[in-house]
Amino acid sequence: MKAGAFRYDIDHITTRIIPGPKHYVAQLNLLRAKERRKPQDIRSINQPFNPDIFNFTQVGPQELVFNLKRVQSNSKSSSKPSPNTLQVQKAMELEHSKEEENGANEIPRHSGPSGLVANGLPHPPLQNGNGKSKDDRHALVINVSPMEYGHCLLLPQVDRCLPQIVTETSIKVALEMLLLSKHRGYRLGFNSLCAFASVNHLHFHAFYLEHELVVEYCPVTHLAGDLYEINTMPVPGFGFQLHGSTVEEVSRQVHQVSSYFQEADIAHNLFICRGTVFGETRQSTKTTVRVYIWPRRKFVGTKSAEEFNVASIELGGHLPIRELDGYHSLTEEAVDAIIADSQLPAGDYEKIKKHVIGLFSSTSDQPSQ
Repeated sequence: MKAGAFRYDIDHITTRIIPGPKHYVAQLNLLRAKERRKPQDIRSINQPFNPDIFNFTQVGPQELVFNLKRVQSNSKSSSKPSPNTLQVQKAMELEHSKEEENGANEIPRHSGPSGLVANGLPHPPLQNGNGKSKDDRHALVINVSPMEYGHCLLLPQVDRCLPQIVTETSIKVALEMLLLSKHRGYRLGFNSLCAFASVNHLHFHAFYLEHELVVEYCPVTHLAGDLYEINTMPVPGFGFQLHGSTVEEVSRQVHQVSSYFQEADIAHNLFICRGTVFGETRQSTKTTVRVYIWPRRKFVGTKSAEEFNVASIELGGHLPIRELDGYHSLTEEAVDAIIADSQLPAGDYEKIKKHVIGLFSSTSDQPSQ
């Protein structure tokens, strides 16, 4: 903040829990509406990357938090490590302990279990002889117009200059990024083009929120295999969980759905958070990582609601409000109506649902345990 990297601080943000069963978390942030970068003109969910307009390779060094690097286990054990929470956290904890031993100004070497670790290197990866990167660089940069504490942008394979189309690798990086944090309130969201993505360069929003969201514990309906449906929010969608599965498998499954959406020209939003295991109560201590993906109506230059846009964060129950009157007057019924305006016609959604079920019905009718 003192270095001038942010356009404003977040001390002005106020929070209000809207009464009702969903407990929507509304936050008034007038400065974000005024100071944020103007969204790019997006006309298609398959719009190609344009190197001649703003992209995240142009951010200044003061905006880089750290780069992420994949490390492999040095263990000679024959057992293959699985990418679970503990192993990823151990990798990060190992880095912290080395930082303490080496001193704050030294960059530690990397070793430890498979997973992602932060290295803090303010430059692209090393190049090999033919000019190609030896390793993909996944970067975390600040959002210069933050909506909450720690609001950053996760940039998977940033130097490849990929358009805003979610990839299997990017989902895996996002899941492992969440697992690197022990904070229950760390969340990530992805908005496709025509679903309120403002920059056509692959990125996820990542932020902390101290308040519980309804999608962390709401009931879901089992559809097929590891596929579930969420109907708690006014826009129905699909859900997956890390419980009983692996980061690789969940990434592959979510990408199956997003690839279908992309090919069928269906706008969509994706939200990743910690929460209770599907089927458990709100008070349960059995927790997991939940992943939701919502097909939704396209937004192409049309006027949105005055109070807030409907993107991944809002579908998760967190409402960054940009208008003072709405912040004080919004009811749960009014919020439901604004969000519901983004849902597809019922007939279209049912066709999508049938197709998505078909993607998983050939695996197993029972979810992973």
